[in-house]
Amino acid sequence: MLMKTKKRRLEQFLFYDYTGIEAHLAKMAMKGWQIYKITPFYWEYRRIEPQKLTYTVTYFSEASDFNPYPTENQLAFHDYCEEAGWKLVTQWAQMQIFCATRENPTPIETDEALKLKAIHKSMKKNFLPSSIALLLLSLFQIYFQFHLGVRSPVDFLSNGTTLSSIVIWGILALYMLTNLTVYAVWYQRSRKAASRGETGIESGSRYRKAQIVWLLLEGIAVTGMLLSLSSQYFELMGVWLIAYTALILIVLAIRNALKRTGTSRNTNILITVISVVVLALVLTGFLTRGITRSVNAGRLGRQPAETYTITRPNGTTHTWEIYHDTLPLTVEDLQDVDYDHYSYMWTARESFLLGQYVARQSALPDGRQAPELSYTIVDVKLPALYDICLNHYLGRYDDWDADAPVEKKRYFQETNGPAWKADRVYQLHIQEETRAEYILCWGSRIVSIHFDEAPTTQQIAIAVEKLTDYEGGTR
Repeated sequence: MLMKTKKRRLEQFLFYDYTGIEAHLAKMAMKGWQIYKITPFYWEYRRIEPQKLTYTVTYFSEASDFNPYPTENQLAFHDYCEEAGWKLVTQWAQMQIFCATRENPTPIETDEALKLKAIHKSMKKNFLPSSIALLLLSLFQIYFQFHLGVRSPVDFLSNGTTLSSIVIWGILALYMLTNLTVYAVWYQRSRKAASRGETGIESGSRYRKAQIVWLLLEGIAVTGMLLSLSSQYFELMGVWLIAYTALILIVLAIRNALKRTGTSRNTNILITVISVVVLALVLTGFLTRGITRSVNAGRLGRQPAETYTITRPNGTTHTWEIYHDTLPLTVEDLQDVDYDHYSYMWTARESFLLGQYVARQSALPDGRQAPELSYTIVDVKLPALYDICLNHYLGRYDDWDADAPVEKKRYFQETNGPAWKADRVYQLHIQEETRAEYILCWGSRIVSIHFDEAPTTQQIAIAVEKLTDYEGGTR
């Protein structure tokens, strides 16, 4: 049986935790594994004879992932370390990892204050800017989503994908904030330790375990968002993830290829940044074009059951989309009607907080008159959200009528409507005139419904039966 000669592991050590890294690598050597390479995705180890090795981690500010080869000062530093009995095994940006086979080797660095200064300088080049940028991006995304939620709370609270994305950005923000806070605490504690001549403080295994928990929570949130998508959009999200993963791998390949050809650090950075921008624009363009073509070809999004085209006397043509979804309540349930080109459209959105179901029965503007019907059913699953949803519908015309004269402003007023058998009934008013638009409250269900004309008692009874019996979900 062939023995495994290499191993890849996802390690949770932070860039500055040199004491934790040194102790970990020594334990791995005792188990027969020597660190060989550190990548953004994993750490690679090679098999060795189990032995006791001493590791030391230093930070050299001139080192960079974009350098084609070590600088002269870096090579001189490596030679100095080798003469002292330390062998360079790998590096990670400014981090240089050495090991020694003899016991009690001469320390490479003896001034903890200078080492801490080098670490902080390296952190300001790598970890801190990216962490702060991701934190700000996450906070902006959360603010943007909540801003939309304030404007349309029912749409927001019933959208499982949006809610999942907020959780994803929230976890990322907390993760970045935790990292920055832990580093700030570590840096201050290490400065105090250095002033006493002590070695740096290890960040500890407890925090590394917390990082794993954050990643698991992020994975659960991403899975929840994917599950909230329809099968078509799930496939689209999969294509998007594959495409942008490919972009990252291509950019890394470009950077590494430039390093191998001896391209200077600054030129490598410039070309890499340009390639990121160009590839992102090209990829976005291809994805946008692909989505547009898929929609037009009927492979993505809601597609009408048929289209209806009429030609006007002046020769112009107009085409309408017609849907044949099943609605819980239709015009035909309320009255006899002779019309062949109704469009029945049903839109369902549901989250663990709300279910929102929108029905619209529309007649085409083809010159023939036919009654229409539209309504929205909202099932509130969390009682604390009930008043928020109700107030959203009661104030639905406030923004639209903000600049309208008083005599044209629309508002809902609670009315006595026993025929509706509802907890509360609100009817639309314009001044003292009523309109055939109602907001009905049945337990945890809110219904906003618009008729062409005031319904009769018999029609109300039919609407009550149909709308209260409906159990929610897609149709």
